[in-house]
Amino acid sequence: MTVTDVLIKQTQDAHLWTNKLIDAVPFAEWHTTPQVLSSNVKWQVGHLILSEYYHAILVVSGFDEEITQKIDLKTYNQRFGYGSVPVAKVIENEPEMLRAQLQFMQAKVIANISSLNSKDIEQKVLQPIKQKHPVAITKFDAISWNIKHTMWHCGQIATLKRLISGGFDFGLPKRSS
Repeated sequence: MTVTDVLIKQTQDAHLWTNKLIDAVPFAEWHTTPQVLSSNVKWQVGHLILSEYYHAILVVSGFDEEITQKIDLKTYNQRFGYGSVPVAKVIENEPEMLRAQLQFMQAKVIANISSLNSKDIEQKVLQPIKQKHPVAITKFDAISWNIKHTMWHCGQIATLKRLISGGFDFGLPKRSS
C-alpha cells in the first residue's frame, strides 16, 4: 500500500463518517443553532466544502476551474470561512444544494489525491493565495490535515445531531440494562 493509497483510504473514511452524520440530520434542522455550540449543520457543511477545496486541492494541485464554476468560493469564504459566524437564515433549497456541493467536492478531493504519486506528495504546498497554509509544509501535510480537520467537524456535527434530535447510534448494538 502506497502513501497515496493510505491518504485516499483515510479521506474516504472521513467522508463516510461525516456523510452518515450529515444525512442523519433532516434538512429542516440544518439551521438549528444550539446556544451551547453556536454552530449549525448548514455552516458545518459549507465550511467543509470550502476547507476541502483549500486543504486537498488548491494548495496541492492549484486552482480548479470546474469547482469555481459550480461553487462561489469567495462568497463561501465570507459565509463559512475561518472566523465566520454561523447564521440561521436558510435560503430555499439551500441544504439540498450544500449537500450536493459537498458530495461534488468530496469526489473532486478523492480524484485529486488519486492523481498524485509519492514524489508529488513530498513536494511543498503551493501558495496560490496570499495566506500561508496554517500547518502544512508539504502536500502530504495538507492532505493529512484535511483528514484531521474533516474528522474534527464530524465530531461537531455529531454533537449537533445529539443536541437537535438525539444521538447517532453508529450502527452499534444496543446495550442491555
